[in-house]
Amino acid sequence: MSTFEDRLWTALVREHGEEMRPQPIETNQRSHRPAILTGTALAGAGLTAAVVLAFTATTSTPPAFAVTDNPDGTVTVTLNDVSAITSLNAELARDGLDAKAVPLTAGCATRGFPHPMPAGTNPSTYTITIVPGDIPSGYTAIVAASENASGQVSLVQGAWPSPGPSCINSTPLLSPDAIAHAKKR
Repeated sequence: MSTFEDRLWTALVREHGEEMRPQPIETNQRSHRPAILTGTALAGAGLTAAVVLAFTATTSTPPAFAVTDNPDGTVTVTLNDVSAITSLNAELARDGLDAKAVPLTAGCATRGFPHPMPAGTNPSTYTITIVPGDIPSGYTAIVAASENASGQVSLVQGAWPSPGPSCINSTPLLSPDAIAHAKKR
């Protein structure tokens, strides 16, 4: 500033006092950008988590097996993967049930069941229900499982004197009528 301007300023300050002094400008213009960015980031993370959960819920594979104790005392066994037989047997043993699962294969020497039990296989859910009261004393309920090329699991059950076989032959046995018919030839 020049001397004239300095004198003018001094005169104005003297005449009008402190009103003329430059005052800091008060603003309420806080930056809202961090809050907006944080909110957007949290909403994005929540949406991503929801999408991942929905995707995994619809595309996840079912568990290999399940053992469900029913209110009526029966036990429902679900087997979606024959390779889980060992784990299924460990669960049946923990539950104290006289039952075990075995593979149903063409190469097994053991055939049929000395004491058949109701099969109850549901092909859409790969389940079978064991009725502990139907297992004769000294016997073990055997759930024999096979899996076809498309991955469908079939289950049959019967009882064997304990401890039961380690596998069951999957080749169908001839019925008494078929045997009688074969002998007539």
